[in-house]
Amino acid sequence: MIGAMRPRTAGGFLLALLLGGVPSSLAVTAAAGSPVPKLTSRQRAERIAELPAEERAWLTVYVAPILLPEERDLFLQLSTDYQREMFRNEFWARRERDGLAPPLGPGYQARYAHLREVAAESYDGVDSDAGRMVVRLGEPASVEELSSRCSEVFRQAEIWSYPSRTSRADGRHLFYRPSFGAARRLWIPGDREIFQTSSCLSTFEQACALASSGSPSCPGSSVPKSCAGACTVARLAAQIALRGSNEASALSLPPAVSTEGLEGLWLRLASVSDPTAKPIALENRSAPPISVPEERAEPSLDWSNERIRDAILALPRKYREWLDLAGPLLSREDLVSFLRLQPGERDAYVRRFWKKHAHVR
Repeated sequence: MIGAMRPRTAGGFLLALLLGGVPSSLAVTAAAGSPVPKLTSRQRAERIAELPAEERAWLTVYVAPILLPEERDLFLQLSTDYQREMFRNEFWARRERDGLAPPLGPGYQARYAHLREVAAESYDGVDSDAGRMVVRLGEPASVEELSSRCSEVFRQAEIWSYPSRTSRADGRHLFYRPSFGAARRLWIPGDREIFQTSSCLSTFEQACALASSGSPSCPGSSVPKSCAGACTVARLAAQIALRGSNEASALSLPPAVSTEGLEGLWLRLASVSDPTAKPIALENRSAPPISVPEERAEPSLDWSNERIRDAILALPRKYREWLDLAGPLLSREDLVSFLRLQPGERDAYVRRFWKKHAHVR
């Protein structure tokens, strides 16, 4: 669990103390280990509408197939760019841990981007059944096309195989095309559209029996049709039927990943615990800008509380907001080091800071 945060020493609280007490956006009232508050459907819709366009697209389109409900609700309760950046860092880190089932694991962020491209270009689009499975589970290890020998029985059927930790059957799925050139459709129990009308068959058992015995099983004078692969498909269909609704969930459920760490992230992003909390109102407080010394060897002890306060007040707003968020993780030395930076150096410092603390365990 991401909970091994630095103790909140006097140095860590210095920013809050200098500004007159612990600001509301840093006041964590939730007990350690408290879950992320769940939003209602209306609250989600309202918060999604309020997101900047780029953030909204990232949440509702780009990572939607792999996003956990708890992660979605946490993200929607963040209010600053730095909070969202920290969330994204941990979002990918959670999926890049060693030991996770493919396609998760080290390098997953880049691999996911590639899977979306492949789904769009080679698997009928990201929103098709085939594309949705590829985005979530990766490309199949093999695809057995049955159209060449079973074209009169099944509609361009394919058997997709994935590596499975339990049994071969668990990693196999049946796809078909409802019409020539249409997007692939995942077969689920009860779907009879997979059969060609010319075959005059309506069940996999009929197709298999016909392939085995050669005896007609069609009503009237229709000529039954089957193929050598009919029994293989029938056995797979029976195995899929045992999964029930789990088969369809392969298109909608995100890859399994532990939510361990979300509660720690929630506590670190303390402003989330009170959705109505506002950042410290510094905009109307005037203070003469100061010149930050270029000398790097100056000890932090030479900086008085008043000097630190004035330097903070002289910062652009986005850096004051960052300090409001990062304050509990900064020692006095860290704070002074940041304040002594030249304007062009601060963004790089912030990026390094979040990269370092995003992986705290």
